[in-house]
Amino acid sequence: MPISSTVSGVLLAAGPSLRFGTDLPKQLWPIEGETLVRRVARRALSSRLAEVVVVVGHRADQVSAALDGLQVEVVENPGFSAGQASSVRVGLGAVGSEASGTLFMPSDQPYLDVELIDDLIGLFETTGGPIVVPTFGGTRGAPVLFARSLFPELERLEGDAGGRQLFPLHADGIVELPLANAAPLKDRDTPEDRQRLGF
Repeated sequence: MPISSTVSGVLLAAGPSLRFGTDLPKQLWPIEGETLVRRVARRALSSRLAEVVVVVGHRADQVSAALDGLQVEVVENPGFSAGQASSVRVGLGAVGSEASGTLFMPSDQPYLDVELIDDLIGLFETTGGPIVVPTFGGTRGAPVLFARSLFPELERLEGDAGGRQLFPLHADGIVELPLANAAPLKDRDTPEDRQRLGF
């Protein structure tokens, strides 16, 4: 087993998936025999993250049920319709007081893997950068790791942009992790995304 870190993980799974084009939110979309939210949560649990918090909102009961048996802490965001920032705040409120940082993970990246999570944690540990973000071809993606020093700013966020609102404010402190493969960063937002990736 890898040595655990002091970084907490927050899996954002509260949104209504309005652009996904189906009655089923993308958190509950089946892929290779399990729901997307369970797939991402399992991988997060296999990483060096000290804990995994899952923020639910839309269809909270169903998304929570999809996580049955996993050692995650599920917290509900009743105000999820206000945008992603509300889920960031709720998730951060459930993170342990000893966390040195928090990795915010979307629930719609089916190829997000343990290696990427652990590489982001490792880069954070070696550089101390307040923001650590993966990139491919010069484009930044998710998940994004924020140091504890930025928690107060994350707690004040509003709207739908989430933690990315802090990027311009801390441009000099962003540490990038270049990837050789874009697959772990690809998300699923639209019907075209589903068709292109065969699910």
